[in-house]
Formats: sequence, C-alpha cells, structure tokens
Amino acid sequence: MTPDRRGLLTALALGLAAPAIAVPAGVAVEEWTFLKASTADPAPLLRFLEANWLVMDRLAVAQGLFAHARLYRADPADGASWDVVMIVGYRTPAGYEGVRAAFEAIRAAHRPVQPDGQPLAALGRIVESRRVQLVASA
Repeated sequence: MTPDRRGLLTALALGLAAPAIAVPAGVAVEEWTFLKASTADPAPLLRFLEANWLVMDRLAVAQGLFAHARLYRADPADGASWDVVMIVGYRTPAGYEGVRAAFEAIRAAHRPVQPDGQPLAALGRIVESRRVQLVASA
C-alpha cells in the first residue's frame, strides 16, 4: 500500500469513527433578544451591552447557569429591523425561568456601567425576544 493511499484510508477511518455533530452539549434552548439602536450607529449600544449584559452573563456561564452568551451585530446592509441580538443558551428547557432567582442575584450585585454616559433606554430598545431550540447542525 502506498503512503498516500494509507493516509487516505486512515483519514477516512477517523472520519467515520468521529461522532456526528448535533445539538451542542448542555444546551436545551436559546433565548434571542433583538435590540434596535436609537441612532444609526449601534456602537454605543454594543459597548453598553458588553459592559453590562455580557459581564453578568459571563458570571452566569461561570456558575453553570447559562451554557453560553453571545452578542451579534446585524449587517447594516441587511436592512433588518434590529441592530444587535443577544443569544443566551440555557441548560434546561425552562430557559431563563429556570435560573431566574440565581441570575437576579447576579443582577443585584452588578453595578451598571455607562461607557458613553447614557443608560440603555437612551441607547436602544428591545424589539423582539424569541426562544429557539437547535434541531441539527453540521
């Protein structure tokens, strides 16, 4: 058997032995919160969310309350009705309701930060919230 053929067969065998990718381990549901910036530039809203929501969410991830937390910005050319989406993965189908009490303790201990000197209400607003379940991935 030639070295090239041996390498190909080894790679094929390893690929067949690899488990199929499905739902990420530990994620039962995700909750997506869509926000619209008050101005054409969502950068101040993003800075606020990073300094507040993500700080608290990182603590929740570290404590095992959340599976993950992610902040995305929409492509401005897309024309979406939202500018930013915050996605939080939960370990149980109850989602936020299942961790509400523990997360409220994190929220109570958090001291709000206003990177641009403005509260969230001046920077943007929540336009939609959705709970989703991942069906499959590749």
